[in-house]
Amino acid sequence: MIEFNDNKPIYRQIVDYAFNRILDGAWRPGEMIPSVRELTTDLGVNNRTVLKAFDELQAIGVIEPRRGMGFLLVTDGAERVRNAKRREFCDTAIPQIVAEMRLLGITADEVAEMLKAAGL
Repeated sequence: MIEFNDNKPIYRQIVDYAFNRILDGAWRPGEMIPSVRELTTDLGVNNRTVLKAFDELQAIGVIEPRRGMGFLLVTDGAERVRNAKRREFCDTAIPQIVAEMRLLGITADEVAEMLKAAGL
């Protein structure tokens, strides 16, 4: 299910897992997501770790609690995830790419050509 690595805290990797499940349509808007207990068992992690991930998902407004039932994926959850992932990409990946481009002497025009060739 998830192969955890040491590069990122486990709860953040669970958030990323949730993001992927939302974006690939496995978790559908307006429906209940797997419970803390289910994910704890499926992922083989401590329930506090899953709760911390759920706290983060709640903080960005992707899920909301339903008393006695668990957590519901909000109607615009996929769009909120896309926005969060875009912000993360712009804040972390782009600066890393630009730094690497400078080191290698790659120009923006060259990157534009590569992206065009890749169909973007």
